[in-house]
Amino acid sequence: MRVDYAFIAEAADAQNGFFYVTRGGADVHFAPRNPPKPLRIDALSFVVGIVGEAHEVGLELPIAWTIVDADGRPNFRQEGVVRFQQHPIDPTRTKTNVVAIRFYGFIVPDFGTYLFEIHHGDERLTQVPFWVVPVDQAPTGAV
Repeated sequence: MRVDYAFIAEAADAQNGFFYVTRGGADVHFAPRNPPKPLRIDALSFVVGIVGEAHEVGLELPIAWTIVDADGRPNFRQEGVVRFQQHPIDPTRTKTNVVAIRFYGFIVPDFGTYLFEIHHGDERLTQVPFWVVPVDQAPTGAV
């Protein structure tokens, strides 16, 4: 199993192997300099494409989605399984599992760097960073 792609967006959805994205790449989130804590991110989504090896077709394999801070402290964790289907044309490949993970009102304890990670057992398959930064006024066009 491996991650073919993973990215952040403001909003995303996945249906029937396709993903739909609003404001892809929205990886910096601004908050007033002295807000009450914890901080809230209004909309945050991650899109992930996961592929398997031919010998993994039909197996249920454990997977975990986590969000940690820069020091590795967990903020969110969800565990599940992924199952691969054989690719309809190339029998040496699996179909890509497309997943969109959406958060509305996601809470982070403070400003800083956060990392969305995908794990298979003890192996980290990928890591997507995002930042929560203080500003006196959000720049034009900022999330």
